[in-house]
Amino acid sequence: MEERSRILGVLFLDHFVNDFYSVFIPIFIPALVLNIGINYFEASILVSVVAIIGAVLQSPLGYWADLYRKRVVFMLLGFLFYALGAITLGLSGGFTLLFLSSVLIGLAATTYHPQGTNLITKNFSRKGRALGVHGVGGQLGRFVSPFLIGFLISQFGWRKAALFLSLPALIAIFFSRLALREPEERGEKGFTKAITFPILLLILILGIRGAVFQGVLSFLPSFFVSAGSSINIAGVLTGIMLGSGLIAQLIGGIMGDRVSKSKIIFFSLLGLTLIFSLFYIMMIHIVRTSVINYWLLIAPLFGIGFCIFTTFPIGLALSAELTQGERVGTSVGIVLGGGMILPSLTLPVIGYLIDNFGFVRGFSVLVILSLIATIISGFYLKWDFASEK
Repeated sequence: MEERSRILGVLFLDHFVNDFYSVFIPIFIPALVLNIGINYFEASILVSVVAIIGAVLQSPLGYWADLYRKRVVFMLLGFLFYALGAITLGLSGGFTLLFLSSVLIGLAATTYHPQGTNLITKNFSRKGRALGVHGVGGQLGRFVSPFLIGFLISQFGWRKAALFLSLPALIAIFFSRLALREPEERGEKGFTKAITFPILLLILILGIRGAVFQGVLSFLPSFFVSAGSSINIAGVLTGIMLGSGLIAQLIGGIMGDRVSKSKIIFFSLLGLTLIFSLFYIMMIHIVRTSVINYWLLIAPLFGIGFCIFTTFPIGLALSAELTQGERVGTSVGIVLGGGMILPSLTLPVIGYLIDNFGFVRGFSVLVILSLIATIISGFYLKWDFASEK
């Protein structure tokens, strides 16, 4: 019990640090647009690069980590790349180094979730609850990130803030190296055997959900700044949305051990569509009147985040349940990597629409995508592959 608590505690910290950096570039975008002169299309490319690298490399890295028993090593390398990416961004004077920073962060983002999920499923019988607790760690990282990054930028400037933010990754390397051990199980050969129809359908659902999430996360701070908010207030409002996941991931994980996971995904996406539509109407009002009522925004932002993040541990647990043979890391990598393809394609489109037509037009794509995800998840609920397995 003590050893499992230690493992979960370190993975909680690692997930905190890993997901902390998932908000890293989006929170810096307003400062980069103002100080370096990039536009929102170029900013969307920086975020898309992270998603594209994840889409291409996450599944093969998960497969190789399983096959060659290098799960912990890959995690340590990922944190090193996060530190290098933060340092590179802080030294950037133009788009070239910013692009390199995105590449490094993209490489880092491919290494954690398949390996972290694998370590949890091998050490805990109640996987949903363990993944829920683990998910809270990641969500806490997302929640803290916009507050801390916004504060550091406002106090020390964006360059010093970026350099300072290389430290969390180095701390994660230290504790992971001390506490985590490589599992004895070696992954089975046969990468394509992990690709099944239920997995492909799950990829599509989570990919559309990911496109909505990344679109909101990438451009929400910039929308609030463009509407007259300070970077600190933009960080707080974004943090409210992300902070909902502290509750949502734990509830989602616990419910996933008791209720059909496909039902949780469907009703979460249905709630997302309804609440996000309400928020979209409020966006239109803000643009037309140039008045932001921060108190009215708290509930829909919290609701949007809650509906999105409830599905995070469920998606990981479901991909593990649908795995054939000793391929958990491979399946999780395929689901997460495949789910990054759509966000990488939609972000430049949204950035282009924002540059040329404004934030309202750009966010309209996200409302439509959330509705599509809900409809497709309804078919998944009808078939309920996990229960059949």
